[in-house]
Amino acid sequence: MSDKPERDDHTLEESRTEIPRDLAARDDSKPESASSDVLASKVVEAFPVSKAAAASKPAKAGSSKLLGNLVFVLGFVATLVVGYFVGQWVRERFGDKPEPESADRYKVELRGDEPQKGPDDALVTIIEFADYQCPYCADSVEPLASAMSSYEDDVRLIFKHYPLPGHGKAGPAAYASWAAHQQGKFWEFHDRLFESKASITDVPAWAQELGLDPNKLGDDMESGAARAAVDKDMLAGAKVGVTGTPAFFVNGHLYRGKRDAVQWKQIIAAELEYAEDLVDEGIPRAEVYEHLMKDAKLRQEGAPERPIGKQRKRRAGEPDDTSIYAVPIDGAPAKGPDTALVTLVEFADYHCPYCAKVQTTLDELAAAFPDDLRIVYRQRPLAIHPQAHDASKAALAAAKQGKFWEYHEKLFLRQSKTLDEFKRLAEELGLDVDRFVADYESEDVAKQLAADLEVATAFGVAGTPAFFINGRYVSGAQSYGAFETVIRERIDEAKALVGQGTAPSQVYSTLIAGGKTTARE
Repeated sequence: MSDKPERDDHTLEESRTEIPRDLAARDDSKPESASSDVLASKVVEAFPVSKAAAASKPAKAGSSKLLGNLVFVLGFVATLVVGYFVGQWVRERFGDKPEPESADRYKVELRGDEPQKGPDDALVTIIEFADYQCPYCADSVEPLASAMSSYEDDVRLIFKHYPLPGHGKAGPAAYASWAAHQQGKFWEFHDRLFESKASITDVPAWAQELGLDPNKLGDDMESGAARAAVDKDMLAGAKVGVTGTPAFFVNGHLYRGKRDAVQWKQIIAAELEYAEDLVDEGIPRAEVYEHLMKDAKLRQEGAPERPIGKQRKRRAGEPDDTSIYAVPIDGAPAKGPDTALVTLVEFADYHCPYCAKVQTTLDELAAAFPDDLRIVYRQRPLAIHPQAHDASKAALAAAKQGKFWEYHEKLFLRQSKTLDEFKRLAEELGLDVDRFVADYESEDVAKQLAADLEVATAFGVAGTPAFFINGRYVSGAQSYGAFETVIRERIDEAKALVGQGTAPSQVYSTLIAGGKTTARE
């Protein structure tokens, strides 16, 4: 869409040639005055023109028109170019400036051997946590590089690895770039891995192209040192609140997600101005970052003790986080449109504290993706919660009267455990209590619950909460950021299917058509 005013579709030359055409179309039958003839003949006599000169006039007129058109086009293009750069300048100087997540600064633990661009005494330090398989990380590379190029020696970029759960290629890609770093070629591998979407298939060719020792590269990729370095990066990120990628700490201020070049210039300019004030007050350039970190926080409140998806051994029979599982949803309570591009299937227990905790996050996700997210609930009461089985029956009984989600919410809030408590909730919601009790005790509800438990067992769900997002397994009560990252990636995959002709309402069935039907496959 454009703000350009509407204009006639004639070209410049057409607009110029219309005038003589109109004149030519006038009635030639009217006699001209005699005085006009006399005057014309006298003019010709007074200013004789050679035949050659007369003949050259049309050619000169044509070349003048061509030159005029060329000047017009060049002027128009120049106006667009100047307008673009002026617009960028205005946006950079006066547009809305990106704000960090909070005013707090965080001190990210550094190993001391991280890949770095820019000098040690730069006034602005950007620490990036990224995943080579994350499309938003890939989209962040060029805008950040462009913005940094405008500040020469005033900015440095430090890279830290944060391969996300569910990205099967991200871990090996991180090890590959770490190994390349041992031979001084990290950034070359960094760019190639983003371009290849974390595929390491061409690593041998890259090694040859860049003159690396292939044997050392291979050994380093498979070494414990590579894994230790990546794990330390992830632990450092987890402490300061990194749950998804990309995440950036700019002089300790946290910015999540990708930005365009103008936004990056605004961020850098704001931090640079503050840093320059410190230098003016007598802080040496090389000590500015450490000065800022003196009062920085070492941990974000509520941050996990370990990285999301790391340092947890999978139990036998648990689904992996890279396969697609064909989890059925027919007959299960669902909220969100049938045309949603992402289907999130939740297995939960009403008396599990982690299940209760994650409900707020799920509500926020539903509000953030109203058209693209459908949430499906399947019962998974655990044996360690004796009354959870009955709570599941109560929720299914409420569903018989069209009040599943309302009852579901009250169960998590009230933690009801007895039939009398279940009846009170039904009454609060205006349900027919006698019918509710009859359904609660019915064989039909018992069969529904048994079916949910059978599905949970088939897909290896032994703990709660557990999720399958377009068939991909996610374990535990993850943060909003972790869920959001996975959902956005699934949306991009789904849009590709829709672009190939799949109806939005058929996306989920299409995705799981070739998926695993049990966790044992």
